[in-house]
This record gives sequence, C-alpha cells and structure tokens, in this order.
Amino acid sequence: MYNESLPTATVRGFTENWLNTKQPEISPATLAFYRKSTNKLLEFLGSAAHLDLASVTRTKLVEFRNQVAQKASATTTNHDLRAIKALFREAKRDGYIAEDPSEFVDTVRKSSDDKRRPFTIAEIQRVLAAGDTEWRSLVLFGLYTGQRLADIAALTWDNLDLSKNEIRLRTRKTAKRIIVPIAKPLRQHIDSLPAGFQPGNANSPQGVQNYQSARSISQPQQPFCRSTGAGRAARKGAASSEQRKGSK
Repeated sequence: MYNESLPTATVRGFTENWLNTKQPEISPATLAFYRKSTNKLLEFLGSAAHLDLASVTRTKLVEFRNQVAQKASATTTNHDLRAIKALFREAKRDGYIAEDPSEFVDTVRKSSDDKRRPFTIAEIQRVLAAGDTEWRSLVLFGLYTGQRLADIAALTWDNLDLSKNEIRLRTRKTAKRIIVPIAKPLRQHIDSLPAGFQPGNANSPQGVQNYQSARSISQPQQPFCRSTGAGRAARKGAASSEQRKGSK
C-alpha cells in the first residue's frame, strides 16, 4: 500500500485527459469554453506545457492571468481563470499535485469601461442595412427571440410553427426546451424569405457555417463587421450620440 507511486502527468497530458473526462459530464458549449481557456494556458506555457503538472506555480498563473487581461476584458479573463481553477482543483483532488497553485490567484477587477449597453434603434438599423439576407436573419431572430447566436444559427424550418406563430428550440448551453412567440416584425421577415430557404434546411446556412468554423461566439461576428462595416457604423453612431450629449 505504501509503495504505491503517486500519479504524474504533464500539463498538456493532464489537460487533454481532463477535457476527455469532462465531455460526457458537461454541455458542448461548456466543453468548448474549457478547451478554449486551457488552450490559452498551454500556448502561454509554450514548451513548459510538456513539463510535470507540479511545475506550474502560482506566480506563473498570475503571469498568465495578467497576459490575458492585457488582450481581453475583465469578464473574459475571469472566465478563463475559472476554467483553469477547475483544472487544477481536480488535479489536486486526483493526487497529481499536492498543492493547488490556482487557489489563491484572484480575479481581476472590472472597470467601468467593461459595462455593456444595449444597441440603440439607430445602431440596429445600421447593422440591418449593412448585412446581407443571411445576417439580417441572424440579427432579427436574435433581436426578437433573445437567444444566443449558436442557437439562432442552427434554427431550421422544423423549429418554426407558423400556424401557432411560435419558435420551438432546445438551447445548446442548458439543453432547455423553450417556446418563443414570433413577434410581428420577425414574422414579416420570415414570410419574406426567398424560396431557396426550404423546410429542413437551416434558416441561415451561411450563419451556421460561420459559427461552426469559429471557436467562440465572438468570431462569427468579426467577418460580418469587417466585410460590411456594420461594427464601424454602430461605433460611429455611439460616438455621435456621445458628442450630441456633450454639446448640450
């Protein structure tokens, strides 16, 4: 009994095994979140990711947190830190490390600049005007259902009960079934969709392709904003609004 050796693993090896273990336990969205966050850590560690898990120190994780914070918002940084804490917490539980180096790594403070605000009507109109049919559908479905981009991009005609004027779907993140009444402006848009949108096919096939080829929710939005200038239009509208307030 006392001659049993403690388990060992490299940072990369344990991370991959951990993700494989978590796969049947959590939703695909949460697994993607864990994978994205741990990939950031492995990239940060570089060649050190091939060293023993016990070689990772609290100081190194603080450096990692600070590097992420330089490139991302406080919310994103703290989300990544939460995933890393879960990784090392289970490593300690399973005996791979004696002490958890992430235990006393604090989250970063959110500044007032991190606060989000809703789009104004004028900004939404600019986005709709800049988008093609695919992106107009994504924006309008998001606006009138309040659902995540992943769920909207995966909608098919089977999700739409036009006789009852309802959208029925199961959310990817929580696997919850929901029914959303179709608002009048959204119904008008649905009725105007071209004949090429056949039942059983995704309402926004390009949106699905953009989403599935991306690693995060934010990435599908980037080619849209770059190609259409919608993001610039919204920011310009926000700046103009601030200027008007300042001139009063």
